[in-house]
Amino acid sequence: MSLSTAASATAGPSPAVRLGPAIGSLVLLRGAMDAAYRAPLPFLVYVAAAFGADPAQAGWLAVALSAAGLVAPVIGVLEGWLGRRVTTILAAGGFIATCGLMPFAPGYSSVLFLYLGVGVTKALFTPQVQAFVGDAVPYERRGTAIGFVELSWALGWIIGVPVFGFLIERATWWAPFVAFGLAGLVGLWLVLRFALVRPVSPRPVAVQLRSSGSLRKVWTTPGAVLLLVFGLLISFSSQIATLTYGPWLAAQFALGPAQLGLVSIVLGVADVVAEVGTIVLVDRIGKRRSVLGATVLYAASFVLVVALGWGLAPVMAALFLLFLTFEYALVASLAVVSEAVPEARTMMGGFVVATHSVGRIAASLIALPLFGLAGLGGAMGVGAVFTALAAAAFWFVRVRR
Repeated sequence: MSLSTAASATAGPSPAVRLGPAIGSLVLLRGAMDAAYRAPLPFLVYVAAAFGADPAQAGWLAVALSAAGLVAPVIGVLEGWLGRRVTTILAAGGFIATCGLMPFAPGYSSVLFLYLGVGVTKALFTPQVQAFVGDAVPYERRGTAIGFVELSWALGWIIGVPVFGFLIERATWWAPFVAFGLAGLVGLWLVLRFALVRPVSPRPVAVQLRSSGSLRKVWTTPGAVLLLVFGLLISFSSQIATLTYGPWLAAQFALGPAQLGLVSIVLGVADVVAEVGTIVLVDRIGKRRSVLGATVLYAASFVLVVALGWGLAPVMAALFLLFLTFEYALVASLAVVSEAVPEARTMMGGFVVATHSVGRIAASLIALPLFGLAGLGGAMGVGAVFTALAAAAFWFVRVRR
């Protein structure tokens, strides 16, 4: 990528930023956070065993991790007071410290509390990454840049899960957290060196005053509100699918834990394919067309999962398409989000994280009861309806650059 000047709306003027190293550093730091957030989930039973604890204590952890995203809008206010460089240090420093405290956890409940801290710090950092890309990259190329940054989410699973399993088996339960924390430390150093370089002049008073109205600006911009509704709805439908496909596959095809783990890895590949797709396609075929087309295919995928449920290979192909189209639609929409309220990008990004969290929390509470009452068809039908509503909400989004 070529040289560009990242003139943050909240951080003040800054020297020229080389986008290649800058985005690479952000991918490393956020990748460490995503790995620490996603990779431990399949292994919490082994962590519980290290303390002689009941793994059922983690039963509500999925809801709690989703709830951690509700704190994300706070970062918009903090950034208005402190600047993006300082708030990034606080969020990333909190993540590194949390990982570093894992070896000293006295019990399983303490581990779960620290793990929740990982979710909170990740929620605070994510909007700042999206805001940086919005400030530094022209809108015409923003889909490509956001696609690169969002690779961290897919790689956090594809790389993080094997690393976590290897270190638990060869060392101890806390070794992976320390490793991710060290990777985050390196990532933070690189981010401060290449992305969030030190401002060369004080932040203007006018910028500080304008940031105080960013909350009102988000909620009085129709396009921004519609984008928040879109994100809530597709996150709801995705969580419905995520929580119900495993129990259904296990019952329908007698799959064991190891086989379900392999299925999850295969579906994780769909995330990687989706991120690569956004890098290659979103800016070429258009952001609006990308989001609407992927969301329509995403809605159709719910129907395909039910229709092809007679065979393992066909239903796996349908699930692969479902996860791929969801991730593509989500990442493509972030490029639009970055221009919805240009003067309040971090605040807007914080609310995006929070509304996605609300969608996942609501789905986590009803997914399995819904599956028990209506089966796979009922769960996937609800997912398809909410996804169609998301497409309808996005249809009315207009971004004025």
